[in-house]
Amino acid sequence: MSVEEQVIATLRMLPPERQAEVLDFAEFLRQRSLPSKEPRPFGLCAGQIQVPDDFDAP
Repeated sequence: MSVEEQVIATLRMLPPERQAEVLDFAEFLRQRSLPSKEPRPFGLCAGQIQVPDDFDAP
């Protein structure tokens, strides 16, 4: 039995409110795995990082 078949079989044994929770979680996982459509804004951490003057000193 494949993982998909196991998930469906287990899902069918759950009450409807738990099935909805599983669906919400599956949607969360799907959204998390999609690449971001918008690039992060430039300068997001501007002014928050201090580079010491001797950063590249031996």
